[in-house]
Amino acid sequence: MTIRISLHPRETGSPVQAHWQTYPGSFPGLEWQEEALPAGDYRLGDSLLVERKSASDFSLAIMDRRLYGEVLALRGAADQVVYVVEGDFFAGRFHSDPAVTNEAIAWMTAIEGVSLVPSYAPAFTAEILYAMARLAQQGFGQLPVLRKGKPFDPRGTQQYMVEGLPGVTPQMGVALLARFGSVAGVYAASAEELASVEGVSLALAQRIRKMLDAPWQGKGG
Repeated sequence: MTIRISLHPRETGSPVQAHWQTYPGSFPGLEWQEEALPAGDYRLGDSLLVERKSASDFSLAIMDRRLYGEVLALRGAADQVVYVVEGDFFAGRFHSDPAVTNEAIAWMTAIEGVSLVPSYAPAFTAEILYAMARLAQQGFGQLPVLRKGKPFDPRGTQQYMVEGLPGVTPQMGVALLARFGSVAGVYAASAEELASVEGVSLALAQRIRKMLDAPWQGKGG
């Protein structure tokens, strides 16, 4: 089965792509193509974006606060976002501050739900990108049940329903319910109204609205 990876033109000719080309037997079914992605460096599935950074660039992005805008742009463009950082981003650098680094990583992972994957070299990056793309596109086979059952209390059920919207974190879910007063209110809100809630970008709001308005494509539809 074909496994497709889209890469931003800036990643063409990168060591990651070179590793795929050098060891094609290790990546069965892999096909890649250039794509002017609106955010991120790699698209591994319909809604899985990866940003690849060196440890130095990651540290610089934190210190000049560029990281925050990047993360929000990625979260607005995809349900799942992964940062792959090559090198030791905790190593001391003249421009880094450990406290600021810790705070930024805590924000992107705990608040924005972005995954952070350390990589020791581009070869490992190439391998983990392929593995993630394969799972995103083909699944895990017989996946064990990991998600807890649906809540029975009204408050938990309301949060469960809103957090099921694409890209909505638990924090966003609470904020949306507080702003619109009910699940029905959230579902009926326009993209502009959704984007008025802190943490919800217009791009994310438009994706939520698009999903809510999409015709059902189930069996027989």
